[in-house]
Amino acid sequence: MKWSQLFRYRTVWGMMIGFFCLNYSNFFFITWFPAFLVKDRGFNLAELGIFGMIPGFVAIGGSLGGGAVADSLLKRGWSVNRARKTCLVAGMTGASAIAPAVFVENAAGMIALLSVCCASLAFAGASVASLPADVAPEPGQVSSLAGIQNFASNIAGFVGPIITGAIVAATGSFMFALALSGALAVVGALSYGLVIKKVEPLPVPSS
Repeated sequence: MKWSQLFRYRTVWGMMIGFFCLNYSNFFFITWFPAFLVKDRGFNLAELGIFGMIPGFVAIGGSLGGGAVADSLLKRGWSVNRARKTCLVAGMTGASAIAPAVFVENAAGMIALLSVCCASLAFAGASVASLPADVAPEPGQVSSLAGIQNFASNIAGFVGPIITGAIVAATGSFMFALALSGALAVVGALSYGLVIKKVEPLPVPSS
C-alpha cells in the first residue's frame, strides 16, 4: 500500500485538521505569548519570566494527565474509539479557553485561562500521538500516518505566527488573533469528534 493512498480516508483528513488546529494555538505560546504579555498586558521582563512560565509548566501535567486518563479509560473497558475521542474532544474544547482570556482584565484570571488552554492542548496531544497506531491499515503505515498528521500540524506552525502578526499589526490588538485560535480549537474538537467517524484500523484497499 502506497502512503499516498492514505489521503483517500476521511479519518486521515480528520487527523490532519484536528492536529492543525491544535498546533495553531500551540504556536501562539511558542512565538507570540511573550509579546502578548509585554505589549498587550504591560508585563515587565521579570514578570514575564515568572508568570510566562506558568502555562507551560501546567501543560506538563496536562500531557501526563492525557496519557493517564486515556489508559485508565481503556483499562475500564472503554473502546479505543470512545477513549480517544473523549480525550481529544475534551482537550480541544478546553483549549478554546484562549479566546476569553484576552477579555479578562485581571492578570491572574488571564494567566489561569491561558494555562487551561495550554494544559488542554497537551492533554489532547497525548491521544494525538496514539492515533497513527490506532488507525493504521497495516503496521507499515504507522510512521506514514504520523508524518502526515505532523505535516499538517507544522503548516499551522508556519502560517499561525504569520497570521497572528498580521492581525495584531492591522488591529493593534491581540483580541481577534486569540479569538481565531479559540475558534480553531472548536473546529479541532469537531474534527476529532465528527470528521473521524471511528477510531479503528482503516480498511486495506483491495488490489
